[in-house]
Amino acid sequence: MYNKLRIRLNDYYQREDIVSNEEMYHYDVTVKHLNDYYMASLVNKDTNYEQIILKNKDGVYVITPSLNKSFKYQSDWPFNSSQSYILESLLNDLKNDSNVLFEEKESEYILKSTVNYPNNSSLTSQKITFSEDVLPYLIEVYNDEGIVNICFRINKIDFETKLNESDFDISNTSCDDCFEDVSVSEETVYPMYLPVGTTFKGEETINTDETKRVILNFDGEKSFTLIEEVISLPEEFEITTTSGELVFYENVLGNLTDKSLNWTMDGKNYYLISDDLTNEELLKVAASTSVMSLSK
Repeated sequence: MYNKLRIRLNDYYQREDIVSNEEMYHYDVTVKHLNDYYMASLVNKDTNYEQIILKNKDGVYVITPSLNKSFKYQSDWPFNSSQSYILESLLNDLKNDSNVLFEEKESEYILKSTVNYPNNSSLTSQKITFSEDVLPYLIEVYNDEGIVNICFRINKIDFETKLNESDFDISNTSCDDCFEDVSVSEETVYPMYLPVGTTFKGEETINTDETKRVILNFDGEKSFTLIEEVISLPEEFEITTTSGELVFYENVLGNLTDKSLNWTMDGKNYYLISDDLTNEELLKVAASTSVMSLSK
C-alpha cells in the first residue's frame, strides 16, 4: 500500500472540508504538488476568506490574495509537522510510526498512526481511510482523549492535470482588485480563551490617517498584549520577509516566534505579544479571538 501511495504523490490532488476542534472551522482546501513545489489554498467556507501557502525554489510564502500581500519564510513546511491535507506528510507519519495499526474492511483499508503536531500537544493520533483502489478519502486526527479534532474529507484526486514550475510562481497569486470582496468589521474582538489567573486590564485605541489600532492588555501570571488593526491595502503586491515559524492552528495561519504571534484574519492584522505564554498558549489565545466579540 505504501508503494502505491508513493507513486501518486507527484500528482495534483484536490480535497474539500477541513473541520478543526470544537468550534467547527470549515475550509475548502485545494493542493497542487510538483516535485518539491507545493501550493495549498485554504478558503474559510463561512467567510469566503482565502489564504495560500506556497512553496517554490525561493522559499515558503503565506499569501492573502484579497489583501495583495504575502509573508515569506525560510521554512521546512510542509514537513515541520503533520499536515492532514498533504499526502506526503501522511505517508511520512506512517513511515515514522513503527506500530501502525492496519484494518481491512470489505471496501476500504484503515491505517492508524501517531502524529507530530509540535504546537498542539493534545493531538496524538490519526486514522486514514482508503478506498478499495488505495486512494485516501478520510483523515481523522484525534486528541489524547480520543476525540476527533480534525476531520478532513478528500473529494477529488486529479491525476491528469499537467503542472509546471511556473504554476507555483507567486506573481500568479496576487489580486489587485478584490479587497472590496473582504468584509471587514471594525468592532473590537476579544479573546474567549484566557489562561487561569489572567484578567483583562484595559484597552487603548489609536486612530491614524490610514487605519485604527486597538491595544488590549491582559494581566496576571500569564500576561499578554493583543493588538488588532484594520489593514490598509498596499498599492502594489507586498512581500514581507519574516524569521518566525509558519503555523496553522485551528483557524489561525500565522507567524510564530518565542514571544509573539502575528496573523491576518478577515481584513485585520493581529499581533499577540507575551513574555509569559508558551507557544501553544499563544496559539490558543489567537484561535479564540475570531469566534465572536465579548463584552469586557
